[in-house]
Amino acid sequence: MDNIDIEPIPDLPIKVVPSFEGGQPVSGWQVALGGGISYGPVYEGAADSRVRFMPLIEATYDYGKFFISPLRGIGYNFSDNRDTQYGIRLTPGLTRRESIDPRLNGTGNINFTPEAGIFFNKIFSPLYISSGINTGNNGTHAELGTGVSFHVTDIDRLRLGINLDWGDTKYIQTYFGVTDAQSAASNNVLAPYNASAGIKDYAVTANWTHNFNKEWFGNGGISYKWLTGSAEQSPLTQQDSMIRVTYLLGYRF
Repeated sequence: MDNIDIEPIPDLPIKVVPSFEGGQPVSGWQVALGGGISYGPVYEGAADSRVRFMPLIEATYDYGKFFISPLRGIGYNFSDNRDTQYGIRLTPGLTRRESIDPRLNGTGNINFTPEAGIFFNKIFSPLYISSGINTGNNGTHAELGTGVSFHVTDIDRLRLGINLDWGDTKYIQTYFGVTDAQSAASNNVLAPYNASAGIKDYAVTANWTHNFNKEWFGNGGISYKWLTGSAEQSPLTQQDSMIRVTYLLGYRF
């Protein structure tokens, strides 16, 4: 899993992969397959970055209401209005292995855990807002985003947005805190650190979708993120700002 990136594409409403953009959803199954690469920090707050594979396996059913994919989880949109989305979803929580960076020595692994959540998104063309709350064994976190989305040409769409992420004490402590046991395991290289709830980061994002034809499409995204609060002050944070670039090539059927 260390070489696979399943973090959602930045700044898409409910993290929707644009599988069927430019076409009408249908009552049956629609599928998009493909993949690409992402370049970003080895973990949030790391000084080093790396390239990872990014899978695209996207399936929707019932006019797109039911969705399943590694990038946005499994969920259902209860809205019949294409400009409004609200529903429930089950997503994979962020994992982390201490072996990916020397700074994490002694912190242990953060293993896979599912997160249950709700989402609400609204389009006021060309403006939109996106929001969601997820909770799991590692705590609760919420995201809020807004931006503009518009067609540059008949086959190209550009999205520009801003986002923020908030986490409760358990969530921020899981990813940025250092317990006494972890400090001892690091041979006291890491000082104990108790993180607290608050806004974890802000980000500005850009995302471009190009439809080569009805089947093939490409999606490129870039985000620039600033850690803040307890995340920024954590002894695990080597760099409080980071860039992430993604590119996906997909086929719809």
